[in-house]
Amino acid sequence: MIDSYLLVIDMQTDYVGKGRYRSNPQLLSAINGKIASYPEDHVIYIVNRFWWELNRKPKVFAQGLSLVSDHIFEKQRASCLSNTALLAFLKERESRKLEIIGVDGNGCVKASALAAARFGFKVTLDVKCIGVTNKTKFTKTKEKLLAAGVSFAN
Repeated sequence: MIDSYLLVIDMQTDYVGKGRYRSNPQLLSAINGKIASYPEDHVIYIVNRFWWELNRKPKVFAQGLSLVSDHIFEKQRASCLSNTALLAFLKERESRKLEIIGVDGNGCVKASALAAARFGFKVTLDVKCIGVTNKTKFTKTKEKLLAAGVSFAN
């Protein structure tokens, strides 16, 4: 039984793409490679929707992002695990391991990884698949994540 799930965080046009916060084509390529390494039904997409945004307006994924499953969850806080439906989804499937990728390593990726570790998941981050705007700050973020039991893929 595969008990590991891939969480793809905030890879939407609000943050990723030409003229946006993250426009690194190598990041998108690395993320698509990671998505391809998982069974399709073990890939979960997380989109950020601020409280003031209309729920009926769909969020748009970054152009070129590989979409292999319909497992899409919204979040309104930094941690995707603040969404109780996502937690229930993972518990129903007896998931014990999460790999988290996406943007930003100092924001939602960090908050989600810390929350997942607190919930008892074995958490892995692949730095090649994480967009970071402040690389200096990410050095301290990695120390905090390691102290919380989060591991990093080579």
